[in-house]
Amino acid sequence: MRNKFQQNASVYKMMTYEKLAVYLILLFVVLIISCNVFGSLSMLIIEKKEDIAILQSMGADRRLINGIFAAEGWMISLLGTVIGIIVGLGVCLAQQKFGIVAMPGNFIVTAYPVRIHLTDVVAVFFSVAAIGYIMTHCVKALRR
Repeated sequence: MRNKFQQNASVYKMMTYEKLAVYLILLFVVLIISCNVFGSLSMLIIEKKEDIAILQSMGADRRLINGIFAAEGWMISLLGTVIGIIVGLGVCLAQQKFGIVAMPGNFIVTAYPVRIHLTDVVAVFFSVAAIGYIMTHCVKALRR
């Protein structure tokens, strides 16, 4: 006797590839969006030239000033990541409870099924946080 995964192996394999494709597409979108963070931090550095000069005259070295901008970029990235995960989980829970997105066609299930996996949430968090960290350090390298 075979279980449901063995009976419909091709369907589950296709769903796995679909999940991976959506993850990669959304990761690419996050990469593009992080360029916006890079641009805004670069503009912030340009706008704060006088404040940077004041900090340097007070004894702040280049490393401290770079650390300030890196911390700000890191906070922006992490805040966006946390808010995005909270909103995403809210949408998933709403889909589970209310079935907002209906499935087209003649299926037994009327709404698109959603299941939340902790490993997916953790993977998304660390992927987006890593992109934010890399972009923040790119701005830090630009400051030099």
